[in-house]
Amino acid sequence: MAGNLHGKTLKEYVKMLQSKKPASTKFWDLDKRIKADKKNPGVQMQLDKGEAIYDIVKMINLGIITKEDLADFSDDLKESVQELIDRHYGQW
Repeated sequence: MAGNLHGKTLKEYVKMLQSKKPASTKFWDLDKRIKADKKNPGVQMQLDKGEAIYDIVKMINLGIITKEDLADFSDDLKESVQELIDRHYGQW
């Protein structure tokens, strides 16, 4: 999951650097983006085993991961995640 996020983010950085903008503009745009990404819950979130299910739902709600990213997880976990999503957990 996190690898997907980082891979996607790196591709976006490369795209920024490959733009036709002046080098100084690319530098400052990338600097701003990296600072913003460091604040992204998907980058900085610390997981606690007891809270993991809630963290997973939170990451889905924030668009950091998708339910499809849970394909290799147990059916029990996927069902629990879906139940919380159905109850609109974390969407207030």
